[in-house]
Amino acid sequence: MDRYYEYSDRLGSPLEAFSHITNGENFPILPHWHYFIELIYLTKGRTLATCGDAVFAMEPGDVLFFPPKALHTIDYLPKGSEGLHGYLPDLRAEDCPLITRPKEPIPNQAHGAIHPVSKLQIKADPPSDTDNVCYDVLKFDLGFLQATENMKNQFSQIMELAFANDPSCIFFQKGTLSDIHPRKLFRDCVTEMQHHRFGYDTVVCAKLALLMTGFTRQWITQGINVEELFLSKEKDNQEFNCIADYIKTHYNEPLRIQDLAERCGMSYSYFAKLFRETYHQSCKEYIEFIRINKVTDLLLFTKLDLTYISQETGFSDCSHLIRTFRKWKGCTPRQWMKSYRSQVSTEQ
Repeated sequence: MDRYYEYSDRLGSPLEAFSHITNGENFPILPHWHYFIELIYLTKGRTLATCGDAVFAMEPGDVLFFPPKALHTIDYLPKGSEGLHGYLPDLRAEDCPLITRPKEPIPNQAHGAIHPVSKLQIKADPPSDTDNVCYDVLKFDLGFLQATENMKNQFSQIMELAFANDPSCIFFQKGTLSDIHPRKLFRDCVTEMQHHRFGYDTVVCAKLALLMTGFTRQWITQGINVEELFLSKEKDNQEFNCIADYIKTHYNEPLRIQDLAERCGMSYSYFAKLFRETYHQSCKEYIEFIRINKVTDLLLFTKLDLTYISQETGFSDCSHLIRTFRKWKGCTPRQWMKSYRSQVSTEQ
């Protein structure tokens, strides 16, 4: 187990949005990393956050962007630090309390990972009894975002370059992103994920795309030369860059990995290797993920029977759909719908 790895269900739940209200058992957030991009919008209190070697003091209205695989923490701002705000270039992460006096995280033994909160659940020491911290969190796998592969590839490259050139670029002070209204975008994403209404994933992805566009424009304003980046960047196979979009468009048709590899002008083995490196799962898993998401939409918002749904979503027959659904959801479509309706009824 990597002592800092936090497991994220990148296939089953590639999008997460929630509000975090601190208490003695869920804060501070200990050193950890994951494959998701994570965004936080501070709504109450003041925090000391780290990402890699960089340290940030946050106030309400600030946004912080944690790139995938970057080690990061979130803690109360120590007493006597009231004048600090933004990127703190004179302070290194290794000097912060969570790094210098580490606590033991709760283990996630099922996935060989951790939960990044204290195993002993020792109550944190906030600045005062009433000054708890609240923030909205958006976590997502960029590969599953419903945007063009070209946009996602460009954003990933710009993000890496911006953070490497200037660690302060992942911090956005209140007012910096006022043209896209980040507070509302965060709130809308949290609400959509809470209620799971029809098209919630499409709405969340659209709002995440707005946030990414806002970040990119800000980075360009700060001096990131995008044209130079893409002129100097070695271009990958253009057909491969579009293959995920092709799968999303043709998910209801027979899709063979060999055929997809040939479409990209690659051998089966090289295509499979490159796909896993790029999207962090096999091509077969990606196809199944897209199809199962379509199945759940049809189950929730239509009265179509499983035989028809299997034909509409690219499965060979109803039995194939049920087997794949059980693999992903741990139950049959009928059991899943019963559980979903029971949950909705309880919430109402």
